Amino acid sequence: MKTKHLTAMAMYLALIILSGLLIIPTPVGVPIVLQNMVCAMAGAVLGKKHGTLTVLVFLLCIALGLPVLPGGRGGAAVFLGATGSYFIGYLLSPYFVGLALEKVTSRSYVTYLIVFVLFGALLINFSGLLSLYHNSESLSAAFKTMIAFIPVDLIKAVPVAWVAQRIYVSKPGFLKEIQG
Repeated sequence: MKTKHLTAMAMYLALIILSGLLIIPTPVGVPIVLQNMVCAMAGAVLGKKHGTLTVLVFLLCIALGLPVLPGGRGGAAVFLGATGSYFIGYLLSPYFVGLALEKVTSRSYVTYLIVFVLFGALLINFSGLLSLYHNSESLSAAFKTMIAFIPVDLIKAVPVAWVAQRIYVSKPGFLKEIQG
């Protein structure tokens, strides 16, 4: 891996961690965070390979107990809690965002928005359904909890798609170089 790839990945890892400082607590115990959409955006900025590797390093930091989650949380036990399977979506999202953006020919804002809705908001939320179900009394209760987060994540997809599309429009050569 080239130095520029490692540097971009390290900087993006820092961005993922910093985005965890902005949280909105909810009564169901699953906070509203920006980290999910920043992880999804890794696929657009770093590409499917480097974006996924960056999120994998983030997840390894969590497993090692580093306080990189909202509220300074970390540790392997987090993966077994109510938010545990959201991290599956965190890892899959940059891969599928990057793959989708490789396959589409349009670089319009609408294209980016559709990609972030599908592989940011929906993929991550539906992956979270597994741990929500495991930690609730029924699939129905877990589904209702998960569905409550989709409107917020759809709203978050709007600026994330705009930023990712603007980065592509202003620096397409740079992105191709970083994405490998």
